[in-house]
Amino acid sequence: MTGYPISLHLQGKKCVVFGAGKTAQRRVQGLLQAGAAVTVIAPEPKPDCWNKADLTYVQAHYQQAFLEEALLVFAATNDTACNAQIVQDAQALGKLVSTVTADAANPSDFSVPAARRSGAVTLSVTTDGTAPALSAAICDALVPALADCEMLCTCICTLRNTWKKTIPEQRRRAQLLRQITAPDALELFREQGQTVYLQYAAKLSGIVPQEKTAILAVSFGTAYAETREQTIGAVERAIGEAFPEADVYRAFTSSRIVRRMRQNGIQVDTVDEALERLKQLGYTQIFCQPTYVAAGKEYEQLCTDAAKWKRSFLHLSVGVPLLMHTADYPHLIQAMAESGIIAHEAHRAYLLMGHGTAHAGTLAYPVFEDWLRHCGYDNVFVGTLGGVPTLEMALAQLKKHAYTEVVLSPMLLAAGKHVQRDMAGEHPASWKSILEQNGYSVTVQTQGLGAYPAIQERYVAHLRELMASQNFPETRACLKNPYIC
Repeated sequence: MTGYPISLHLQGKKCVVFGAGKTAQRRVQGLLQAGAAVTVIAPEPKPDCWNKADLTYVQAHYQQAFLEEALLVFAATNDTACNAQIVQDAQALGKLVSTVTADAANPSDFSVPAARRSGAVTLSVTTDGTAPALSAAICDALVPALADCEMLCTCICTLRNTWKKTIPEQRRRAQLLRQITAPDALELFREQGQTVYLQYAAKLSGIVPQEKTAILAVSFGTAYAETREQTIGAVERAIGEAFPEADVYRAFTSSRIVRRMRQNGIQVDTVDEALERLKQLGYTQIFCQPTYVAAGKEYEQLCTDAAKWKRSFLHLSVGVPLLMHTADYPHLIQAMAESGIIAHEAHRAYLLMGHGTAHAGTLAYPVFEDWLRHCGYDNVFVGTLGGVPTLEMALAQLKKHAYTEVVLSPMLLAAGKHVQRDMAGEHPASWKSILEQNGYSVTVQTQGLGAYPAIQERYVAHLRELMASQNFPETRACLKNPYIC
């Protein structure tokens, strides 16, 4: 029997998967990518591959009650009889159900085709369950063409949205869409690229497609609401004021912080979620500006994540953190001095606490310390929580001098958990306590870097450099900020 092909929009819809084996894991992966609210029921412990997945896992044997409120049901256990019972019960309740062990007595309501995705383009192949391996092979053979199709889809979407706003006659719009999807037009795109293709479309219509620009400010994040808006929010607002022709959006890269904020009823996007949102809102030009201090693991992951979306927009580029290029070091030192974070003082030392990491990006901190010496700040030292220099190394440097007073400040964007607990906490293991145990009189500055206008300007400067390559019109006016929490 021939099936009816369909693409379901499952965002927020409840789907239940019974089983935790490889087939169940494939089904769950696809459902999560579609934004479904997934519940997994299985008697075995939760597999490690789902530890960070946004799903509900119930360790239990099958019960009919688990079918309630489900839109789709997947019977993917290793028990044929159990799968058959799930099919019977689900169909009796009017649920759509698929099973890995379908037979004449217990047929599935639907089969899951082999699918490959690239942005808005999805390629799916089905043999109605007769030869699933062939479906996968056909998909794999056609995958190389998907990347070009994704960018082509982005171009056509941009043209279509522009024409909807500027050409009232539906017949004229339909004619133009037929022309830009004709074989000769598609060949033009493949041979000469999107720029020539868009020029061709503009010549046909007499209308140049308008680019809609967004800036995505990407931060590690913090769950501390007050400091979040004093630091991360302040940087975002400074960016918006510097580039009023773009809309500013927010993304956090810490899954733990995102999860905690959502539990508290505060919406914040991951990078993937933010880019998907921007695509759906019709943005064509995206500038991602990280608010990191150094180019560590988080920045590397941001570049990887953004690369996956490059063909979903006409332009997508990623800026750099505070410390990336040689000129960034003296510029940051000057900004910190202007902000009163550091100062030339003969009898008082300044100790900056950075985050640090096992990533090679942590080398930015000892380089920064070398630049401090080069700029005459012999009384300013750097330590990190998870890289080099360590607190012990910083203490060794302090002890070489006759300082009795130490000003302790975060070299972090936001004054979150690390500042409140690890730096300024009253427990014996905090940096403040350790310094006092070593005989120093300690003054604590708890404001994160993002709260200082001079530091905010450094992020703006990086973004300005990024935008220069796209000839983005820079003006200064009021913030346009539709989605900052």
